[in-house]
Amino acid sequence: GKYEEAMEQYQKAHGIFLKVYGPEHRSTVGTSFEFGTVLGEQGKYKEALKELEKVLAIEVNTVGEEHPDTAKTYHGIGVVLLEQGKYEEAMEQYQKAHGIFLKVYGPEHRSTVGTSFEFGTVLGEQGKYKEALKELEKVLAIEVNTVGEEHPDTAKTYHGIGVVLLEQGKYEEAM
Repeated sequence: GKYEEAMEQYQKAHGIFLKVYGPEHRSTVGTSFEFGTVLGEQGKYKEALKELEKVLAIEVNTVGEEHPDTAKTYHGIGVVLLEQGKYEEAMEQYQKAHGIFLKVYGPEHRSTVGTSFEFGTVLGEQGKYKEALKELEKVLAIEVNTVGEEHPDTAKTYHGIGVVLLEQGKYEEAM
């Protein structure tokens, strides 16, 4: 993507939000979250984690540990850690996010199901294929029931299951 342009726009917005609302306002913190996300997508993992951890500290202080914004940041940190191959650390972050989403939204909400999908991804990356399939099949059942067979999230989960099967050499099942 156009990372430099995105960062430029986020920085403009961040500067205005900072001036108008201050450093702990949700809009200001939200642009900082986007900085961290873009940095992660650019492969600037150390910078991304620093930014996301700063966001997390503000969120825990302002909205609390069990707020959806805090959960989103835990998830974002998990994504950056997963990209670095830090599977155990990523799983810890996803578990924190999942616990919050589960408590706030329930088991079938898109955010809760999304973190369950990430569990499956991490388990697959670790070579824990049986556990990964179990998690992804649970996600698939929820998605088919809530958003339907033709939804992009459902397709993503089918793809994830296919990847795990392929990694195991189960070519027929993966097709």
